[in-house]
Amino acid sequence: MIRLEQMYPLTLGANIGTTMTALMAAMVADTIGSLQVALAHLFFNITGILIWYPIPFMRQVPLNGARQLGRATRLWRGFPLVYIFTVFIIIPMILLGLSAIFVHGGKGWDTLGAFLVILLGAGLIYLGFWCRFRDGKAKCTTCFERRELKRETYETLPEDMAFLKAKISALVDHTGMPEDEEEDEDVEKTAGASTPAVKADTESDENDNISQEIQT
Repeated sequence: MIRLEQMYPLTLGANIGTTMTALMAAMVADTIGSLQVALAHLFFNITGILIWYPIPFMRQVPLNGARQLGRATRLWRGFPLVYIFTVFIIIPMILLGLSAIFVHGGKGWDTLGAFLVILLGAGLIYLGFWCRFRDGKAKCTTCFERRELKRETYETLPEDMAFLKAKISALVDHTGMPEDEEEDEDVEKTAGASTPAVKADTESDENDNISQEIQT
């Protein structure tokens, strides 16, 4: 088991290694465009390493981000799926859509693209304001904990029900309490036996009232 600080340079080296496959394939291709794309991929990763690794202060930015993602995953197991869907599907689709609007050409499309960019920037600013000044982090933490509690409850509910049934059966056997059906039959018998007594009491009260009226 290695620490996060030890895994960080290995990940950066792996990013460089993934570019070698595309670079070797581009060298045997007949077009210049494939080689340009492979070199752009290579130098993009090299530039990212030069920005985020040599300076200790900058090195802490991705490390702290990885720690925050780990904490969120510990709070809610479903967070990685939401993160992957958002980062690798939703955000690329939004950026590709905006780029397609500007590439399409025309003043109307450019105006629409500028409006959407402004709207997207305002949304990001409000998100940062909400997280920092409106207790957004605490609310997200509470939401993750509640979702994780629901998930654990759903998973352990059958086992808990079986455990409770076993405990109730053991309690019934130990105390000699009647089963539910026997209790219902006893209640019905008791109710049936008490009904004639109530009727008899009512009839006696009526007879007493009649006799008092006759005497008066």
